[in-house]
Amino acid sequence: MGIDPFEKRILFVTGKGGVGKTTVAAALAYAARDRGMSVCLVEVTPSPNMRMIFGREIPVYKEIEVDRDLTVLSIEPFRALHEYVGLQLKIGGAARLILNNRLLNYFLNTAPGWRELITVGKIWHLYDMKVKWSNRPRFDLIVVDSPATGHGLSFLKVPSVFMNIIKMGRMQGQTADVQRMLTDPKISLLNVVTLPEEMPVNESITLLKTAKEELGIPTGITFVNSVYPPLFDDESQDSFDKLQKDGNAMERLKEVFPDRAKGLLTALESRQARVDQSEFYKNMVLEKIGPPIVSIPHLFPGRVDKEGVQKVAAIISRNLKEGV
Repeated sequence: MGIDPFEKRILFVTGKGGVGKTTVAAALAYAARDRGMSVCLVEVTPSPNMRMIFGREIPVYKEIEVDRDLTVLSIEPFRALHEYVGLQLKIGGAARLILNNRLLNYFLNTAPGWRELITVGKIWHLYDMKVKWSNRPRFDLIVVDSPATGHGLSFLKVPSVFMNIIKMGRMQGQTADVQRMLTDPKISLLNVVTLPEEMPVNESITLLKTAKEELGIPTGITFVNSVYPPLFDDESQDSFDKLQKDGNAMERLKEVFPDRAKGLLTALESRQARVDQSEFYKNMVLEKIGPPIVSIPHLFPGRVDKEGVQKVAAIISRNLKEGV
């Protein structure tokens, strides 16, 4: 494969809404945890998916250990800002006084970009945290369930925009630290999740091109989710292809399945169409984006729960071990 994502410190996971982005982020967290790593799974856009996966509420801005060596944190920008101001002033009461100012609150509710900046800043803070009385990182790996593709680019672009605005002072240095974190290939990796369908694949191509060429963010794995695996082995596939071309296919099937021939043939053709579509868009990803690619088969049923996520984690680990 050439890339081992678990050698990095931060894995950003993005993709068009509905492609399984949160599932893949959680699966990466479990795959790393199963390697013996201490992992923090970060949610930046609260959604019910994380709750469904872990079977419990995910409180806002409170670290919770959902499994051994696996912590989840749902970041809320206002609380992250409160923590940041408190750390800068060293006095929590002063931070509350400042942030409770009505004029400042009005400004914060209308000003663009600060939510993304403070959220990425909190991720940097998690990256920089150390185990007490030690220089060892508190988390070996941080997996970020990033915003969906369109907002995901804005989310990652904000630090560089603010660097052009803030020319001096402590905040300029801190923003530069965040930008270095995002663009250092030894630290961060942007991974994208897509479905084997036209729109998600095209959005993924555009996103990765922009991330590399305009933002300088290192890109990693493209996860093609919900891939329909071949229904037949090579010999059976040849037989099915011949059956489809046979003008008497229905009559032949009726001899074996007198009551279900039509439904069976329709189901087989429908499934084969999904297999062909999956193969077509996997090849497009390989051609337009290139390796590494990890294919995740369609799971029946497609449940988003801990058991399903751990199945995906095992698939990812197997792909990484075998190379792609």
